[in-house]
Amino acid sequence: MPTNILFILVDGLRADQCFGVDKTSYTPLLDSLISSGVYFKNTFSSADGTTISLNCILNSKPQFQTGLRAQKIILLEDNHLQKLKNSGYHISGLIPKLTSLKPIADYFQNENHTYEPGPPPETLTTGITEKILSVLNSLNNTSPWFCYLHLFDLHPLREGHKPLKIEEFQSKKFGDSLYAQTVSAIDYWLKKILDRINFGNTLLIVTSDHGERIPFNEKSSFNFEPEFNSATSLGRRILPKSTHNMGGKIMGKLKREIGKTKLTYSNKELTPYQKRSRDPYFTLSLHDEVLHTPFFLKGLTLPHKTISNQVSTLDIFPTIFELVGITQNNTKYSSSLVPLINNQQITEKEIFLHTSPHEKVSPSDKIGMRTSKYKYFRNSKNSKKNIHLYDLENDPYENNNISKNNLPIIEKMEKLLQDIQNDTLELDNVLSKEEEEKISKELRKLGYI
Repeated sequence: MPTNILFILVDGLRADQCFGVDKTSYTPLLDSLISSGVYFKNTFSSADGTTISLNCILNSKPQFQTGLRAQKIILLEDNHLQKLKNSGYHISGLIPKLTSLKPIADYFQNENHTYEPGPPPETLTTGITEKILSVLNSLNNTSPWFCYLHLFDLHPLREGHKPLKIEEFQSKKFGDSLYAQTVSAIDYWLKKILDRINFGNTLLIVTSDHGERIPFNEKSSFNFEPEFNSATSLGRRILPKSTHNMGGKIMGKLKREIGKTKLTYSNKELTPYQKRSRDPYFTLSLHDEVLHTPFFLKGLTLPHKTISNQVSTLDIFPTIFELVGITQNNTKYSSSLVPLINNQQITEKEIFLHTSPHEKVSPSDKIGMRTSKYKYFRNSKNSKKNIHLYDLENDPYENNNISKNNLPIIEKMEKLLQDIQNDTLELDNVLSKEEEEKISKELRKLGYI
């Protein structure tokens, strides 16, 4: 019997709220997936943002072959959706209605395949659950099918908002942060969806595009800025309108300066990891809190197994294809993980890392490499600037930058970085002027720029 594939991607879902000692979320559904399927507990994304990460996942190629500064999904000729189509799969899904994601939607054969990204976005708690069930019900007489679901339930946190209709999950039972409580809500609603799935002929994948910050003590950098609501209201009433714009800029600068001072004082006793957690959500970063993602597999005759090897999100589709019988050759950047499931060993691949781009080249752009032992990254344009090196085995939270006293390790990692970039492909600008304007408007609306 052909194998159906249900692929669920929860945007911004951290691995440590799915499994491990730092988990405080209440997730009986995810726990059951671990106890009855395969979980790769050390899966890492190559990027800290959605578009670049999805390009890597859907092509199983690193960013320098799918567009280092891509602002929309780039699906190469041999992309995985095309392989599924060529293999006779009926492709459907439900994703945010964003211009950057349209190349994915173009493969969907169901009509109602998008939802509003907000803010606030439609979520499992506000109606997406019923839409997903409708999509899945439409596939009852179709086989084999591939269904891709992209969930934005955690996204309001990036915009500084509380997700809608999660009040019943806002207690310590469901986590010690709003992020963990939102994960608990996602778990609750996913169970209602997965209860409808026949795992005898369906392979389930649950993963993420990247991780996310969880502010220490629930206080992000903007929480330290005073609001000045009374002063602003008074100024608008008594000052000429011609001065409002300039007055707003002055007040904004004053708020930021006061907030920065208060943040610095509050951070004095915190570790670097804790301090980073309070950075603005869209700060470019290659630390593990924004790269470490979950990767669950369930269905068919898969065993119960938790795998600790370092793997990449580039390995997800090669693994899927081997499990369902689609031919896929391993490459120097990606490979099927089925041997690990079958208690065999595979050679660890270094993971190439690059921050997601702003609209323009930024001095904050970073590039690097990750192995199971070390993380190395630095300025994307200058190998002598902003150098970081971490001993991941002894410092998993990346608190101690050891770059100053470990030149031989840096030289080795830098050589890996230089060698891998020799495979860079020059891609044409795939954005029309209209697409550039739409994407810019959407990113601004979502708070990215």
